[in-house]
Amino acid sequence: MRQLLTLLLLLAAPVWAAVPSGFAETVYTSNDLIQATGMAWAPDGSGRLFVTIKSGDVRVVSMSNGLPRTTTPGGTTLVTSLFARELVVETNSECGVIGIAVDPNYTVNRYVYIFVTVSETEQQIVRYTDLDGVGTARTVIVSGLPTKGQNHDGGALGFGPDGKLYFAIGDLGNGTGVDADLTSLAAKVSRVNRDGSPVNDNPFNDGVGPNNERIWARGFRNPFTLTFQPSTGLLWLNVVGTNYEQTFVVKSAAHGGYNDYENNQPATNNYITPVIKYRTGGIDERTLTASGAVRSGGVTTFTTTGTHGFRKGEKLTLAGVTDTSFNGDFYVASTPSGTTFTVAQVGLADASSGGGSAKTQRLGGCMNGGVFYDATLFPPEYRGNYFFGDYVDATFMRATLAADNTMATVDSWGTSFTSYIDAAVGPDGALYTIGFQGRLRRIVPANPGQRLVVSGLYPRVVEGGQATFTVRLAQAPTSPMVVDVYRAPGGSSDLRISGRATFTFTPDDWSVPRVVTLEALEDADAVQDTATFTVSSSGLTSESVLATTIEDNSAQLVLSSSNVNVPEGGTATFTVALSRAPASNVTVNVARASGDADLTVQAGATLTLTPTDWNTPQTVTLAAAADADNADGVATIAVSATGLDSRTVTATEVDKDDLAPDITSTALTRAVVGNPYRYDVDARARPAAQYSLTTSPPGMSIDAATGLITWTPTTAVTVDVAVRVTNGVAPDATQTFSVTVTQDEPPVAKLTHPTQEERVSGASAEFYGDCEDDVGCTHAEFYVDGERRYVDERTDNHFHFGGEHNRWDTTDLAPGGHLVRFVVVDTRGNRAEAEVKVCVGTGDCTLVPPDAGTPDAGTPDAGGGVPDAGEEPPLPLPSGGGCGCGAAPMGALAWGALAVLALVRRRRQLR
Repeated sequence: MRQLLTLLLLLAAPVWAAVPSGFAETVYTSNDLIQATGMAWAPDGSGRLFVTIKSGDVRVVSMSNGLPRTTTPGGTTLVTSLFARELVVETNSECGVIGIAVDPNYTVNRYVYIFVTVSETEQQIVRYTDLDGVGTARTVIVSGLPTKGQNHDGGALGFGPDGKLYFAIGDLGNGTGVDADLTSLAAKVSRVNRDGSPVNDNPFNDGVGPNNERIWARGFRNPFTLTFQPSTGLLWLNVVGTNYEQTFVVKSAAHGGYNDYENNQPATNNYITPVIKYRTGGIDERTLTASGAVRSGGVTTFTTTGTHGFRKGEKLTLAGVTDTSFNGDFYVASTPSGTTFTVAQVGLADASSGGGSAKTQRLGGCMNGGVFYDATLFPPEYRGNYFFGDYVDATFMRATLAADNTMATVDSWGTSFTSYIDAAVGPDGALYTIGFQGRLRRIVPANPGQRLVVSGLYPRVVEGGQATFTVRLAQAPTSPMVVDVYRAPGGSSDLRISGRATFTFTPDDWSVPRVVTLEALEDADAVQDTATFTVSSSGLTSESVLATTIEDNSAQLVLSSSNVNVPEGGTATFTVALSRAPASNVTVNVARASGDADLTVQAGATLTLTPTDWNTPQTVTLAAAADADNADGVATIAVSATGLDSRTVTATEVDKDDLAPDITSTALTRAVVGNPYRYDVDARARPAAQYSLTTSPPGMSIDAATGLITWTPTTAVTVDVAVRVTNGVAPDATQTFSVTVTQDEPPVAKLTHPTQEERVSGASAEFYGDCEDDVGCTHAEFYVDGERRYVDERTDNHFHFGGEHNRWDTTDLAPGGHLVRFVVVDTRGNRAEAEVKVCVGTGDCTLVPPDAGTPDAGTPDAGGGVPDAGEEPPLPLPSGGGCGCGAAPMGALAWGALAVLALVRRRRQLR
């Protein structure tokens, strides 16, 4: 029993990552953070970490005494607070609250932006105002973003050095928006102003043409995360691929190649190649030619028999070269051609040889969030390093950069970063990562030595706004220490310190970050200003912070509304102003760009905004002419000014004529015995309509005000239904239809992967399928060699082993053939299954006997019982009540522990 309790405790213990020697990690947990999809620190030095949750919440983790706040001092269970909750969220597959960014002028305006899937057909970017730690004033900044309610929804979100908001969306899982399609925001990186309007100088802006003016770059299959390099302002985009995981440095009009080109993009037509890549779920291995190893002056050039596809900085294992001095692990130093690459082999004699192979390292199968280390707590060689992780293999990578900002090395830095999602550098200088299961990891040097810890070495300050960086000590001083911050000689005087510039740290509060606030004065030019600020303390090495302004000089059009309802035969208004004073008079033109000609600009077609009255709203009057029809016309009104980003207003004519009822919905004509039937009758009518049934079966009813028909059939039958809609305007509307009721049919199991005799390997194989049913399914069960390994509870397709793609661990399967079975269960408990044989290893695929490879495989139990082989009855599903084990990340472990307990008890009974 003691052994079993030990096992249970091990199963319930936190999962620790393996970080390099010299570093230490602390794992924090909270049930509130389960299904985390991203995180961002509040850039005001307040020590608050925003965490987005797939299901709709934005939670906040706060710091206390320089560490994340926990329920008990020194503990690891986090205290979190609710910042905001999205009430309407589509959470199927990869949908949900999936991105977050904080305004570069957050210190002043308190704006936080999130990316959210609100339905099966729409995603939005929503802005909240942080009021004392609570998100208020919810505002939709960008609406109508594409989704199919499935996967590859994107969610990457961030502000660039130009102060513009960048976001990325994938191909929606079905190839939407790919290749030459510039009408859809799918498979694109987009760029908008902070109010969501397109930026005039976006590369594909064609005015009234078909292109979507928000597009900035294209050709990205599944761009879930992005970040901007602090020192350069360059956009780094991580893209989950079909055959390769790729990191791109993306510039205007760039083309990532979609999955037509992965790691083999052409050198023309704005295609870009990845700066980091690795094979999805595998490795690349290339054969060297017979004379393909030549070393001269410490640099070795290797030649491959075919195109190698290696990238600068990539780590390779060279093996099998005839002269073994060429073998070993090396980083690619350059790629002179598609069949040659070089590595540094310093200190070795010049030589020639050949044969053998070059092999990449396996890093994973789903690249997720990256961050540049922008602080001074880590050793100096870590500054500016790029860290990123892989969701499938739980690896955490470190990339170092050369002086020319190209890759120097890319290597695995940590392991067991389970369900890795994102990384960020905290105001304390620590490196934080978060996983989907809610584990927040804090990584610091184990023995940093005393030094000044500065976090945020490259702040960007909006003109007229503020930004911050933080300062603390690396360890407790023996006596109080004074730290001074000052602007170094040279640089722009428009950048200056606002507030405290001298701080005292004691042995009690040395770890608490102090906030240095910078402000940027407004000027008339559009040139970025820079200034260096020095952080110093007696006896310690000084640190430098380079601040750069975000030039926001251009005035923008500010409209009172983007949607205006105009009564037929009447007028309605909206106003126009500027966001800031212009250098000279601005002429604004207002005109109908498209739509119903009955909607016109009656007054305000030309407005003049001056440097003195720029913020005084000027009125535009729209008119809707009376017409003979009773339809509501719609028109697009364009508001434009030379050099400014255009705006549009959607004008809708509200027709005042009576409108006879017109049913616009299509009836549902099938139902299933015992399952509720619902049909919502929709009708256009003015005044409002009343709904009634003139023909219906017993028990069927309709809501007179809404038109919702409800009924629960009890027998298989075909019934006639007639609906009448009235509003006092002739003629009434009617709809007649028949509903065919059938008995509940069993489901159909559609196994997508694996296929018959597919060869599977590794810890991240695919095992998933769909359930087809006339009512719906509740879960799917996954069996391997007769043993149920997983249950996926959901009501929509797909059903996955492990709950998501690539979660089937096949490493415990012996070489040979194995039977895998996919079982689906509908709402009535009816079951269906699909079974295939898979092959493990490269040899024969004959079925492996049950328990092959174990001491008691297929043999009678010592106690004279039955052989320990064959199928066990399925374990019961966890119920919705009770302890709620399945609601936490420990749920799977708890159920696994119960399964172990059951197995031990069974073996004892058999003995």
